[in-house]
Amino acid sequence: MKRLERLDIQSKIILLLIGVIVPTFVVVSFLENKLARPMLEGELKQVGLTSAEALATKIEGSHWLGKVDGPPFIENEIQELLYLQPSVQRVEVFAKDAAGNMKVIASSVVDEDPNLTVGSVEKATADFGHDEEGVGSWDIRVPIQKEQFHPSKTPAKVLGVVHLVITTRTVNRLLEAYWKITSMAAAFSVVILILVLNFFLRKTVLNERLLRKAEDQNIQLSSQLQETQRQLMNVEKLAVMGQLTANFAHEIGTPLNAIGGHLQLLSSEVSQAQAPSRANERMGIISGELRRIEEIVKGFLQTTAKPVSQNQLVDLNKLVDKTVGIVKPRLDSLAVDTKVDLERKMGPLRVVPLEIEQILLNLVNNSLDSLNSKRELHPRGSLKLSISTKVMRRKGEEWAELEVYDTGMGISKSNLRDVIKPFFTTKRPGEGTGLGLTISQQLAAKYGGKLKIDSKEGAWARVTLTLPFRDTMAA
Repeated sequence: MKRLERLDIQSKIILLLIGVIVPTFVVVSFLENKLARPMLEGELKQVGLTSAEALATKIEGSHWLGKVDGPPFIENEIQELLYLQPSVQRVEVFAKDAAGNMKVIASSVVDEDPNLTVGSVEKATADFGHDEEGVGSWDIRVPIQKEQFHPSKTPAKVLGVVHLVITTRTVNRLLEAYWKITSMAAAFSVVILILVLNFFLRKTVLNERLLRKAEDQNIQLSSQLQETQRQLMNVEKLAVMGQLTANFAHEIGTPLNAIGGHLQLLSSEVSQAQAPSRANERMGIISGELRRIEEIVKGFLQTTAKPVSQNQLVDLNKLVDKTVGIVKPRLDSLAVDTKVDLERKMGPLRVVPLEIEQILLNLVNNSLDSLNSKRELHPRGSLKLSISTKVMRRKGEEWAELEVYDTGMGISKSNLRDVIKPFFTTKRPGEGTGLGLTISQQLAAKYGGKLKIDSKEGAWARVTLTLPFRDTMAA
């Protein structure tokens, strides 16, 4: 008992399996053997009776007992019966002689005693016994009766007897084979179960340890993932604004140069005491250019401001107008034919404004980068940018749809599947981080929307943003 307690869980389970499965197989096999043997022996008995009755019927119907050449025909039938029923050991056919005794006239046994006789049989009988080797057999006797054409109370006349012995040796062989198969199946099952349980028990212990370790790591990784996502959004925003800064510095130089030139003229005119109207005109130009600088800087600063985290009712069209205003200097420098088609009756969305602005700015900047690349290849070519909004109804719900279309370099089919993946970019080194579309997709999914990208390489690209009113209007 103490040795058993010292065994590990695997050994205990293996011993339990052997102690349960093997006796169970033995008991079940024993019971099936006891139940199956009488059934199989009964089937053999029925086969013997049916065969003997069929032979008796054919002998009487062919009137072979009353013919001199009848015995050869009967022996042929006996040989055919032995061929069809291998379990039949012997068959004899008896017929009444002139003295009324039953004498053998045909037999499956060679050199059968012609004086062998059998008592008169009025009905079919089947007796079970065993031979010298202990093998069971059925001793069957069936009368050969003259057919009665008219109903009568007198019994049918018995003309002869068919004697048939059928052995149960086949039953013994079947049960022995079944016992061997069952024993092999039991042993095989025990071995397979032991191997499988041994494998899974080792895996279970190891998996439990790994699971605990993975749970701890998962908590840490979840917090790190959230922090990384916030950092990636800020990095992409800074990258976009870095691209705008270079263009911003270039574009702001134009009004500054105009201011400097007009200030020089104004100084010269004032010193020469020219008409006040001319001075006022110069001052008006300077004032207009200053306002232009103020709008550019204000839009730039608003874009780089920390986003408000609370949802607000926002007009998508106003966000489009604002974004177009921010990138207008770059549109003008590239001579892009810009078309803005907005559905002004569109209702407001409840979103974080600067998150949607970030999506718009990412999409428009991607289009401008593509258009700029095409301008370098085709300096005199026509460049187009189209931004449109509309309301769509799908599955009983209303969706706001924003489409940005450009005739830039487009995206190849092989890259369309990857453009949403983080850090994947088709731009030249230093021109993009590969996070713009990734973050835009995440922000769209936050509101239950999505991005759809379609393109033809070297010709055009179309990005469609859809946002459901149902989700975005939720409090």
